[in-house]
Amino acid sequence: MESRLMRARVRAPVFRWIMDSAGWETDEFAEATRINSSLIRQWRRRESAIDLRHIDVMSKKVRRPLSAFLLPAPPPESPIAGFRLPGSPGRPPSKGLCAAIELAREIQHNVTCLLDSDPHAEHPVATGARADIHDDPEKVAAVESTSLGLSDGRMRAGARRLPAMCAGPIEDVYGRLKDAVESSGMFVAQAPFPIEDARGFAVAGGASPVILINTRDAIKSRMFTMFHEYAHVLLDGGSLCHPDPESLATSPHGSGEAVEKWCDEFAASILMPRSEFLEALRDARSSGTFDGVASSLSRRFRMTERAVLVRAVRLLDGSDRQRCLSHYRAIVPRPSAAGGGRSLPRELACLNRLGRKYVKMVVGMEEDGLITEPDMCMYLDLDAKHFDKLREIV
Repeated sequence: MESRLMRARVRAPVFRWIMDSAGWETDEFAEATRINSSLIRQWRRRESAIDLRHIDVMSKKVRRPLSAFLLPAPPPESPIAGFRLPGSPGRPPSKGLCAAIELAREIQHNVTCLLDSDPHAEHPVATGARADIHDDPEKVAAVESTSLGLSDGRMRAGARRLPAMCAGPIEDVYGRLKDAVESSGMFVAQAPFPIEDARGFAVAGGASPVILINTRDAIKSRMFTMFHEYAHVLLDGGSLCHPDPESLATSPHGSGEAVEKWCDEFAASILMPRSEFLEALRDARSSGTFDGVASSLSRRFRMTERAVLVRAVRLLDGSDRQRCLSHYRAIVPRPSAAGGGRSLPRELACLNRLGRKYVKMVVGMEEDGLITEPDMCMYLDLDAKHFDKLREIV
């Protein structure tokens, strides 16, 4: 009788979902948990009574609560369509990427729970498709740029973005752009995972789309990725992409070349508006050698030289286009360097990971008495001793 009390019945589909969503293979998981691999294979095949001690060990490895193993069925999850990974399209994602996907889905789920707990809460506005693949990405970018406060609505007439948006250290520019994206109703989070897996992805569906950016990428590339994923949400689709603003070709795999090209062109149009870019290109060419043009535009638009040249190749024609293309090919690609290696205080790390919009929502609901401090610990994965400093920041 005692042995029965120490076991819990776990259904095979639930067990497979927990294992697969965390990116673990059977033999690797058996070695990590010191559980016989034959048992794990059995649990994947059929419903089993599993020792609670084993469930406790496994829950820590997959970073899920014990209750997840007791679910009657795997929960419905927003799909992340459009896989576009480098190398073989069938390559399984790493555990780091699986953890990042789980984080994005957890944020989306928590936002829904928080909004349901407060009927007067301000709901996100990023619901449903706001663009179509047949729309001109330049025109959609102009509309969204105005909506996000990145221009005064006359971008096509050559208006400049707000100077404050691009001024200062690149980290501050990135932070302001993230705040602008979150003002649209989306949530922006960050997590580290192998850059070979993806630069970022979006979890669409519902009233709270989540964009997650890879912190192992360079900040200039993260800015492009953020707006590439923003474009996927506009098209009302989730994505797991390896968007490369420094490539003239797109992958034929996954969500399709047409969608990826559209999202790339949208992101480039937001960050390097056509009229402003062409004007800056003329200014740079009149004041320096052609070889110095890419460097000059890179400093102005806070993009890499290769990204600037890709934009120029797409906007120019004739001999100018050929010169940009030749210069682009002459630049040796450099691996992306992640920004900053220092460890942050816990409250800043929480804000950096989960995003200001989400953290501010949780803090606000605790202050309004709609959730408790233990709830706040759970939603933010943060000890209560850090809350005072976190409140000061947000």
